[in-house]
Amino acid sequence: MGLPGNEIHLYFSFPGEISGPALLQQYRALLTDDELAQMSRLYFSRHRHQFLITRALVRTTLSSYFNVEPAEWRFGKNGYGKPEIIHPTHSWPTSFNLSHCDGLVLCGVTRDHDIGVDAEDAQRSTVAAFDRLSSYFSESEIADLDLLPPEKQKQRFFDYWTLKESYIKARGMGLAIPLSKFSFQFEADRLSGFKTHQSLMDDAGNWQFWRMSVAGRYRIALAVNSTEKHKVRTFSSVPLKNNLPLPLTFL
Repeated sequence: MGLPGNEIHLYFSFPGEISGPALLQQYRALLTDDELAQMSRLYFSRHRHQFLITRALVRTTLSSYFNVEPAEWRFGKNGYGKPEIIHPTHSWPTSFNLSHCDGLVLCGVTRDHDIGVDAEDAQRSTVAAFDRLSSYFSESEIADLDLLPPEKQKQRFFDYWTLKESYIKARGMGLAIPLSKFSFQFEADRLSGFKTHQSLMDDAGNWQFWRMSVAGRYRIALAVNSTEKHKVRTFSSVPLKNNLPLPLTFL
């Protein structure tokens, strides 16, 4: 599959729907010794399974665009922990990012632009997070949440959470970027604005964001550092088996 310069491709895998000893063994064969050791250290079997699907997904996704076998890829991290390709050595024009939560793994790819994706299960509890809003959100975002009726607060919370995660992941700096130093604005349920503090040395006008819902429970945010118009294509992926179009609800 080709990757046009004006497209963003998102691949969704649902670990609970991927099974079969033969297929899972094929996935294990793609992993390095270090990855297998990392997987074995995970306590819960569902987390080991999710790790396996995640590694298989990123490898097979990248190999669908380049003449590189899935097992040949090697990955490292930048100084802030963002995954990056370290082998084969090449000036790769494709940027990728990963996210996962219980029941879902996501890989986003695009050309020539920084990309960040975040997936969250909106049915999980937010009680602990609400207790630390000042650590996660800007003053304007907290004020917006306070004005909403209780039944809408949780939805807006995950809108902010996923958008902010997608931005810091696209920047490749993680929590080295203070979450209170940039803000998203909503009008009703529509994302209407994005602002960054001057200390971040980043032009908010250079960014585009998308929000979507998956399977009625997962909230997804996508951030791309580009002013060009992009088309977002979404797929349901069973690594080494199929990639099928996945219609999603964009918010």
